[in-house]
Order: sequence, then C-alpha cells, then structure tokens
Amino acid sequence: MEHKIIPCVEGDDELIAEKLNAITDSKIDYKDGIEEELVVFKVTDNDGNIIAGCNLIINCWRVADLDILWVEETYRKQGIGTALLREAERVARKRGCHFITLGTFDFQARPFYEKYGFEVCGTIEDCPTKGHMHYDMIKRLDDISDGSVTSVSCTFDIQAGDEDDAEYIDNKLVEYNWSQVPALHDFEWIGRKIQGENGEPEAAGFAGVNFWNIAFIEMLWVDELHRNQGIGTCLLSNIEREAKKIGACIVMIDARDWNVDFFKKLGYTVYCTLDDYPKGYSKYKLKKQL
Repeated sequence: MEHKIIPCVEGDDELIAEKLNAITDSKIDYKDGIEEELVVFKVTDNDGNIIAGCNLIINCWRVADLDILWVEETYRKQGIGTALLREAERVARKRGCHFITLGTFDFQARPFYEKYGFEVCGTIEDCPTKGHMHYDMIKRLDDISDGSVTSVSCTFDIQAGDEDDAEYIDNKLVEYNWSQVPALHDFEWIGRKIQGENGEPEAAGFAGVNFWNIAFIEMLWVDELHRNQGIGTCLLSNIEREAKKIGACIVMIDARDWNVDFFKKLGYTVYCTLDDYPKGYSKYKLKKQL
C-alpha cells in the first residue's frame, strides 16, 4: 500500500510529543510526580564574565544527564572542572538520581570523566567525522566509594545560573567543538507525516541533521489503528532518505523495550543499553549507517 508522505507543519511536533508521552506513560508504571529540570552552574572571573559552566538535565524518572561541562582554556587544570562535576553529582544525588550519563568525543574529556568514576557504555566510530570517536558514559550515584561526596578545593566560587547562562555555556562548547572539527553546514530539521482523511496525522516523524552530518530521529509515531501496515517503515525510510540527501552518513535513535525490535528489523544496531532507566526498565541507543 502506498502512503502519501507530506511535510509537517507548525504544531505537529507538540501534538506528536504528547502522543508519544502518552504511550510511554501507559508502558512504564513509574509515577514520580516531578518534571524535567535544567540545573545550571557557572563560574565567573572578577569582571563577572563566565569562564566555566555546567548544564545538568534531570528528567522525570530521576535520571541525570550531564549535557554540557565547559571550562575556558586559560582556566583549565585549576580544579574548576572537577568542582563543577562534583557539584552536578551532589545535586543529582539530592534529587534522588541513581545514575548520571553523558556523551563525549575523543577530542573532549573522556580521561577526565574516567578519573572520576565514569565508564564507557557505548561507542560510535567515525563520529562526528571519520577518524573520531563518540563515547556514551555512565556513573552510578549510589556508589560513593570514589569519594565523590567529599568537597573539592577550588579557588573559584560555583554559582547558580539561569537559562541565558545555559545558552552561553552551550555556545562556548560548540565554539570549542568547531575549533576541533569544523562544522559542515547549518543544523537542519526534517518533519514528515501521513495525514488521514480527517486532517489528523496517522503517523509522523521528526529528525535533525546536525552540522557534522549526524542525524537523530527525535520522534516516530504511528496511530494505534494504523499500526502493522508498514506505515512506520515507510515513514522512517522517507526520513532516512531526506537525511542522506542533506549529507547525513549515520542516523541514531533512542528506543524502549516495546519498540527496539522494530528498529532492529530495519537495520539499526544497539550500541548502548542503559538499564534502570527508570528502575525496572531499559533504554537503548541505536545507530544505522546511511
């Protein structure tokens, strides 16, 4: 059966996110009553300029993700990064998180994180570009044998930051990353859907292709009444083709126990498994060469 695939419009992403969240809530019996939280730390010089910072995301399942940790080059090796990491771990523990995750490249800080108890749980070769490596890392927070609950001596004060500070810290890390591996093009979004006779989507998918030609499937959804008809496969194939046209050479997606086999059948391989995400459930990171 041939399905007409058309571009998504404004508001489709919010609608599909709601539908996917509803599916997840029906599958995972884990009600904690907290919302996702962005926690920002910053360090400033005597003039108030930000010289280091950390963006920590704590989700509704009490899993912490160290999204960004950055220190200005001239201020490195002074204990600032260590102090920021310890503060992030302290807050994550206080919020009830049982582990913390992060992603890093070979030109970033894998040895630094390993020094403080993080372990590699997944790798991607030739990422972000040929010859480089991407590492997914994890650290259990219920094991304090590494002394991570002790205070760290640092001559700089760690301050609470806001969303503007978070954006600045993010931009500074991007600036550093591009100095190591130059951007190939601007970030591009792909949104495709199959629309029913009533005008409502029967299926939809969203993906992004970043400046290094890495594609990530943000959302893929098929209405329950239209599943097992090849719609999801058709839609995902269309999005992959569009990503390849832009220049993407690899596509990644996160999956759960109830949908991971679907992606495996379509050529995706699991490169990282996160157990207890939340406790009693698993999260899978998959990749596919385009």
